[in-house]
Amino acid sequence: MAVDATTLLSDAAKYYYDAEKATQAGSSSSNTLTTDDYWKLMAAQLQYQDMNNPMDNSEMMNQMVQMSSLSSMTKLSEAVANFSTVTNNLSTVTLTTYSTGLLGKEVTIAITEKDEETGESKIVDKVKGVVTGVDLTGATSVYVGGKKYDLSQVMAVGDVPEDKNEQDKGESQGEDKA
Repeated sequence: MAVDATTLLSDAAKYYYDAEKATQAGSSSSNTLTTDDYWKLMAAQLQYQDMNNPMDNSEMMNQMVQMSSLSSMTKLSEAVANFSTVTNNLSTVTLTTYSTGLLGKEVTIAITEKDEETGESKIVDKVKGVVTGVDLTGATSVYVGGKKYDLSQVMAVGDVPEDKNEQDKGESQGEDKA
């Protein structure tokens, strides 16, 4: 049985051993193949293929399509990660802009307390005052009357009537009489 030299060369390319490397599994810095690795493998397959039994074109096209799909998915994944970062940054900028825009404005702050029976927060008091400062470290807070309140406690900005339903009734009765 004669052994063809191209078959030996082809097998040698598949099972290349590098004695310089401690382990063949750890030969790469990571266990993932990059696009460059793919192209190197493709070039080696073409270079060392058996001339009597060349590589199938459809198989090569399938490999190229798979690599292209993988590359597209990787780029999409990176774009989603970048979008998440941009969204977080935009949210921070928006919150900072909103809170600093409250400086010098009259606000109504809700003083809340948790109901022991239901566990829900309920408003027990309201504080009106002018925002004199904004704390942007950690959770955004505003200072009203020298006290620090969470931004989430701001109920209203400006002079807002206490009970809007009663004011609407008064206006509608005034219009009926006129």
